[in-house]
Amino acid sequence: MDSIKSLLGNIWNVKTQKKVDQNNVIDILLKNRGYSQDFMNSTMRNLMPDPYSFIDMEKAVERIYDAIVKKQPIAVLGDYDVDGISSTCIFLKFFEDIGVDCVYTIPNRIDEGYGLNVSNIEKYKYHLIIAADCGSSSAEELAYAKKNNIDVIVIDHHTMNCVPEGAVAIVNPHRPDESADFKHLCAAGLVFMCVVGINRLLKQKGFYKNTVPQLMDYLDLVALATVCDVVVLKGLNRAFVINGLQIIRMKKNLGLRELLALRDKSEVNAETIAFFIGPNLNAGGRLKTADVGVRLLTTKNSAEAKELALKLSNLNKERQELESLMVEEAVSMIDEKLNYICAFNPDWHVGVIGIVAGRLKEKYNKPTIIICCDKNGVGKASCRSIESVDISKIVKKGIDAGIISSGGGHATAAGFSLPVENISSLHEFLKTEVRYDSKPKTFDVDAVINLSDLSLDFVKKTEELAPFGQGNPSPIFVISNVQIICSRILKDQHISVMLADDFGNTLKGISFRCMGTVLEDALLNSRNKLKILGELCVSVWKNTRSVNFLIRDVAESDC
Repeated sequence: MDSIKSLLGNIWNVKTQKKVDQNNVIDILLKNRGYSQDFMNSTMRNLMPDPYSFIDMEKAVERIYDAIVKKQPIAVLGDYDVDGISSTCIFLKFFEDIGVDCVYTIPNRIDEGYGLNVSNIEKYKYHLIIAADCGSSSAEELAYAKKNNIDVIVIDHHTMNCVPEGAVAIVNPHRPDESADFKHLCAAGLVFMCVVGINRLLKQKGFYKNTVPQLMDYLDLVALATVCDVVVLKGLNRAFVINGLQIIRMKKNLGLRELLALRDKSEVNAETIAFFIGPNLNAGGRLKTADVGVRLLTTKNSAEAKELALKLSNLNKERQELESLMVEEAVSMIDEKLNYICAFNPDWHVGVIGIVAGRLKEKYNKPTIIICCDKNGVGKASCRSIESVDISKIVKKGIDAGIISSGGGHATAAGFSLPVENISSLHEFLKTEVRYDSKPKTFDVDAVINLSDLSLDFVKKTEELAPFGQGNPSPIFVISNVQIICSRILKDQHISVMLADDFGNTLKGISFRCMGTVLEDALLNSRNKLKILGELCVSVWKNTRSVNFLIRDVAESDC
């Protein structure tokens, strides 16, 4: 394996020295990722487990069945992100399809925060309550429910240190006593399997007299959540997304159809979900209420779908403006001597701090914590971390130390609350707890290629490995011996370039959010031969398709 050092100080590990073409590129990509040929055969039929493989799933299914046949009202309490919205909508669609009444509530991020709360449990005390994408850390709320004889089912995927008492069932692949190896699933994937279990039991009991619901039609929602929650796109998740994208492309969901109509691209893939659908759906929960997203995904009225899609689009634009301002302010607070980033402004918007943390983590390659205050003056933090630092463990230690009031999450993304007066103590705590070897950022390069090797057919072949995302990254290539023959700045953030080799071959490239970095000078001013690292994509303009290159890094050429 050859290594190349870039102008940014990053290391490129080139995994193969073979000449790559469309005939061997899939074999090379599979080998580079350590996958067998079975990876290409990710089908629902082969990979779907029995829902009862999960602890408490049978209890959950039987209790929901009991509510259905006894006509007990059902209430779904979801989360305000795409996973929570999608999970809620899967239940809503299923219950509607089988003629069962179901209500829902999505907590307001600003006023109520994440997870179950007693007021909503009390509000729905005569219902069977299903907590979707939340509830695993709601020990006090579940204890309240049990004390008051309110049945709650939890279907969640957030990390757990213990199993709280009080719920009828807690389905979570991260239960410490769970042996089913499906920790990579998001909540919507688990909800889908719960619905599969309910549907099976209803069939066995002779519930259906005429039409049986088409559960595969819910996979568009599972795909949205799977991509947006950044879970590993291998195995069952890969099958979920492949099938879900097919449903999205069929435009069966009115809300998604109207939302997609607001963009200027026709192709729909995992990147469409990650960078367009997801941010728009999340914008409601970040700035207003996630109820807008639920209504968009469940409406059967075309006029309402158009109105809600436009509302979310406008909220997303507002979010983007807030994000830019907050990133600029947070950058001015960074102490570059520390091996983490922690910035605080009481007036920052609580719905945007997670995105800001993600932006800074990517830019500086350090664990990042962004803190603001809620309406009661309590500190609210969002964390994004690098691969070598499990931020959820640090949050847990902070709770044990009495610095953090409450919180939780995943290894690379978490959130917590703390008294504002504890922020200085938090800094001292982080200086001790955030420990890792500071290393250059590394890119695993699939192959070095020449401009002459690139074609639409080559890109199409690589896309057989899609969907790309967590655990199955987009192929990274290095184009060697090229010059930048022209460049321009777009929207004060991005740089578009034209690459050329000695044989007259050209390729358009773009680097996003690179202004103010070392890449800015290299892309705007370099006249030397370069090696360019990035990802291939297809651009469509006026029905003409062409190959483009998404530039991630630059190195000097050897010649």
